[in-house]
Amino acid sequence: MNYNMTLDSRNYFIGAIDSIERVDKLTDNEGFEIELNNVFLNGIHLKWGRYTSSSSKSYSVLPTNESIVAHFCLQGSCITEGNNYLDVCRGECLLFKEEQDEYMYQMGTDNQLGAFFEIGINPQLFDDLFLGENELLDGVMDNRKLFARLGQDARFYSIISEMHDEKSKYSGKLKTLYLESKVMELLLLQSSYLQQADTRRQTKLQNRDIEALHQVKNLLETSLEHVSIPQLALSVGINQTKLKSGFKELFGKTVFDYLTSQRMQKASTLLKTTELSIADIAETVGYKHAQHFAVAFQKMYGYLPSEGRE
Repeated sequence: MNYNMTLDSRNYFIGAIDSIERVDKLTDNEGFEIELNNVFLNGIHLKWGRYTSSSSKSYSVLPTNESIVAHFCLQGSCITEGNNYLDVCRGECLLFKEEQDEYMYQMGTDNQLGAFFEIGINPQLFDDLFLGENELLDGVMDNRKLFARLGQDARFYSIISEMHDEKSKYSGKLKTLYLESKVMELLLLQSSYLQQADTRRQTKLQNRDIEALHQVKNLLETSLEHVSIPQLALSVGINQTKLKSGFKELFGKTVFDYLTSQRMQKASTLLKTTELSIADIAETVGYKHAQHFAVAFQKMYGYLPSEGRE
């Protein structure tokens, strides 16, 4: 779980030295900056990474020992030279066995920003936790690589963010217990999705496809207007098949199910925080007819909009 990182011919050692927590900030002469927040527990290494760069950045990593790595790509991408089965981009997580060998990586960005979270686990600890419990996880010890889409469950992001933000509230053994419990929660959630996911990405999504799908998601969240599949596909430059199947794979819902959920969440908030009429709220969230809005609202929440502000 300790490793040597080489960036522009400069070598950095990332590992536990005399504390369980440390922050490493690395830069180059071309505007690349990365901050690594590391926490070292008993047999577990946690790492939150955030970086900025005007272009893709190459670096190498040489682990000092084998480990089982759960890598969560939150923003940007990570391309592995010579090992494209380890490539991940925004919204993907990967579980694999990291050998004591040099890895060549290329970090990509979304609008010059990138972010990831990573868990490194001692193989013996991983064995103790999972051996014989799950056929897929057993296969990781034999170099099987497993992928899952983070967007299928918001708890992935919630747990990762909570661990980072809440860890400062604890110290000593309590911090260790808290972080270990959250690691187990995250790994169990990941394993449940890995059982459902094929190790090969069914829609063969490329980085540009995933970026287009995130654009669609952002469009649905901001406009709340009904837009046809052909219009959406054309607006972001993706074919309709990839839009429909890829959106569900990334975010766990069809395009229109996701739009409806966003409309209903917005409507629920407006009902509780404003004095707008039902008709005005229906129009605000993209419905031309208040009756159609009421039917959709009741279907989602089990009660009429008029009851939502009581």
